[in-house]
Amino acid sequence: MVVLIRPSFPFTLFPYLETYHPFLDRSFFWSKGRWWIALGESKTTIAQVVEREGEKNPLLEITLESEESIKELSFLLGFDENPLSFYQLGEKDPVMSNIIKEFYGARIPRSRSLFEAAVTTILEQQISMKVASTLRKRLVERWGGGPFYRKGEAIFAFPTPGDIAKSSPFELREIGMSNAKARTIHQLAKMIEEKEINPESWKTLPSSQVVDALAHLPGIGLWSAQFIVARWMPVSDCFAPSDLGLRKAISFFYQGSDHPVSAVDAQEILHRFSPYERWAGWYLLMAIEKERGSSLESYFQSIEERR
Repeated sequence: MVVLIRPSFPFTLFPYLETYHPFLDRSFFWSKGRWWIALGESKTTIAQVVEREGEKNPLLEITLESEESIKELSFLLGFDENPLSFYQLGEKDPVMSNIIKEFYGARIPRSRSLFEAAVTTILEQQISMKVASTLRKRLVERWGGGPFYRKGEAIFAFPTPGDIAKSSPFELREIGMSNAKARTIHQLAKMIEEKEINPESWKTLPSSQVVDALAHLPGIGLWSAQFIVARWMPVSDCFAPSDLGLRKAISFFYQGSDHPVSAVDAQEILHRFSPYERWAGWYLLMAIEKERGSSLESYFQSIEERR
């Protein structure tokens, strides 16, 4: 079935595509002019999304295999989210005002599950995004459901906690991750699978409470907990002020320096945009990536041509 949706608020995924395209895996990726997304845990369905028409007010052409998937897709892509309150707040800040103009309407997709957000974040601990994404791609293609073939594309489901709990830390290490990360991911999978952690009930809690619960789990810590919440929960009041990339972005845009600010200073900047720290943090990270020329602009045609 094909559903046409025109978001009520400014919307586009292209800045995310330009910034993070090299790091996407085969469960959520861009190819042949559309996004391909594997949805669902108990039963995998495949969605395709194309942005058409106007840059600030696009028409989304969504191909679904199940009508129930539209709610999950809306949460994942955020086309029902209203960024205007953040934009109004950001207009009062000269730095953020310019960044908002550059990325107007940009969305950062959320993770499909707590487990996906946690795995992605744990893999990124203390290594480059390039290496972390390679590990995630291997994980998806070894333990995820599939491949499911659509129009010549091979698509995999992101592994469920049950998929990983059936394996062992030793098997996880075989794809190149460290012993510590393998243990952490395997233990988290078992805790979710055995109902020691209930992601659906966690979604209803304040973000600070979920951060605290995650930070006390073995192998996670505060930075990871904050990023997991920012990636997964339906809130916008959480980001990771200690993140090195964010601290470098704040230093570059607010101080004109390449020396990263402290986590305390980064927290102060994020608090200016409360309760929209998630928006502010991701926009700053996208802006510094584009400023430093890592957005693959030469790889893609202009937005008008793509549409």
